[in-house]
Amino acid sequence: MIVEFCITMNNRIQQKSRFVGTKSLFVLGVVLCAFSCQQVFGQVKFSISAPASVPVNQAFQLNVTLENGNSSGAPRLGAMPDFQLVGGPSTSNNFSLINGSMSQSVIYSYYLKPKQEGTFKIGKASITVNGVNMESNELTVNVGKAVAQQQQQQRAYDPFDPFGQQQQQQPEPQVSDGEIAREAKDNVFFRLEINKGSVYDGEMLTATYKLYIAPNFGLSITKMDKIPAFEGFLSQEVEMDPKRQPVIVTLNGKQYKELDLFKYNLYPQRSGNVKVPSAEIGVVAQVQVRSRSRNFFDDFFNGGNRIQQIPLDLKTETGMVNVKALPENGKPADFSGAVGKFNFETSISGKEGKTDDPITYTVKVSGTGNLKLIEAPKVTMPSAFEVYDPKTKENITNGTAGLTGSKQYDYLLIPRQPGEYKVDSHSFSYFDPTTGKYVTIKTPEYALKITGAPSKNMNTGAQASVSKQDISLIGQDIRYIKTTTPVFNKTGGPFFGSAGFIGMYSAPALLFFLLIGLRKRNDNMAADVVGTKRRRAIKLAKKRLSIAEKHLKTNDKKAFYDEVSRATWGYLGDKLNIDMAELSKDNVEDKLQARNVNPETIAKLKALINTCEMALYAPVSDEHTEMKKNYDTAMNLIADLEDGIKA
Repeated sequence: MIVEFCITMNNRIQQKSRFVGTKSLFVLGVVLCAFSCQQVFGQVKFSISAPASVPVNQAFQLNVTLENGNSSGAPRLGAMPDFQLVGGPSTSNNFSLINGSMSQSVIYSYYLKPKQEGTFKIGKASITVNGVNMESNELTVNVGKAVAQQQQQQRAYDPFDPFGQQQQQQPEPQVSDGEIAREAKDNVFFRLEINKGSVYDGEMLTATYKLYIAPNFGLSITKMDKIPAFEGFLSQEVEMDPKRQPVIVTLNGKQYKELDLFKYNLYPQRSGNVKVPSAEIGVVAQVQVRSRSRNFFDDFFNGGNRIQQIPLDLKTETGMVNVKALPENGKPADFSGAVGKFNFETSISGKEGKTDDPITYTVKVSGTGNLKLIEAPKVTMPSAFEVYDPKTKENITNGTAGLTGSKQYDYLLIPRQPGEYKVDSHSFSYFDPTTGKYVTIKTPEYALKITGAPSKNMNTGAQASVSKQDISLIGQDIRYIKTTTPVFNKTGGPFFGSAGFIGMYSAPALLFFLLIGLRKRNDNMAADVVGTKRRRAIKLAKKRLSIAEKHLKTNDKKAFYDEVSRATWGYLGDKLNIDMAELSKDNVEDKLQARNVNPETIAKLKALINTCEMALYAPVSDEHTEMKKNYDTAMNLIADLEDGIKA
């Protein structure tokens, strides 16, 4: 019955072909008949094929063919260490009907290039068909000497020409991998976008790494190995919506699909020109390559195109941000580095209490800005109270607006003496980058009434003040009156001709020549800019470290590490003659290695710089001990570098 239906369809197509008169219509009728019939296909076959002999300087085509089977994925190529895969796979589907037997095949085409002359094997390919793993045959390819590049005509078998009447045709010209890669790079690129080019120290900026894809391109990300390391910034990654979709944008008159891969909120930690690092990803671009074959069914089934997958490494450019130092004019005395917009409030758990009963004094900072860098404010309490270190509560989120939320500090107060006391007003200052001005917020005072007997656990300045009275030094405040007449002796000779007289008259001439020599020396030093910077490097470093020592004694961690960092970076910039815009750990390491500085000293220097950067916003254990250790390390390091750096 099926055979009769197919014969009837053939007769109808032949009758219609008298009017159309085309061979293609006849073949199309055969294929449509094959689709309509439910005839069982032949045996499943899996094989690979390639030319038996190829020149060493030409790529050739390896065809992997699956007949009469449906695979669950692409084939897996066998071992071929002597060949380089330069393209593919591209796929084509073929149907044929020969002597009443119908067959279907899928051909995966790969393009290989020999690495050297000789006879080499291409291993068995494998594929999964209906859950069963199948293996192909092996091939042996003879790689001969290089020949002049030209297209060779060859006779190609066409399964749609069962009568052997196929005309000789040119093989499909090979498009070079480099040409396709260049086309892909014009349609796929990776870009760093920074929302602000100039900010204040501590002001947030956003770095977004965006992928742009032409609408007709497919893409898959294969690697994202190099996550940026933001030196000189506190970086906070913004969580991206996993269901986000690309948006259509127009760049230079051409449309692209724009997708944000990752985004960071950055808070600068030093002033000057600070680099925003590049990022790198690996992708596979699916490029549509126009087929130059004249086969009617290539146009019918594949639209005349084939898909080629091109691996690409995409890298963004490095960004640069101008970080302005916070103004010194108008800076409040209590300013501790908060930048943004904040609220400041205090509260107390009770205004009446008894001795030894705890009272909680709460300080809360809320708003948007560099919240993670804000430390507990210093509070002053009456001397009759014991004050314990605060308990910190953080509620901070990182979004498109930056770090938003609050930091709360709960101070535990224990009154030890009865009486009426006053908790002074406290202030909090921050810098608002939108107005470029400092803002100070003051809290109200609180009156406390404490009742009860004096505490036996007294350990405050109130009790200690009783014993801290000034001690009078008896016998040193009144001197005895002498009753005898003193004896005075006349000393010295005439002034004229004396050493003092000669010195006074010769001093102006000596001073004149001394000033001339000093000016000449200063002119020479001013002309030697590099030498001047190197000579002042150790002086400035010691000056900054002396300031850091003062902060160490007051246990002011942020100011201490800030001065140590400034001393270290300033010394390295002046001593090595590196511009602040180019000052980085890698650049410094290269310069020190070129000066034959001890590798152990370089390693200690990098560790100190990392410690300073982390300590500005991350708590450390045993803070004062750690600060003292880092101060000693900085002093010793600068001394070692001064000895090790040869001018």
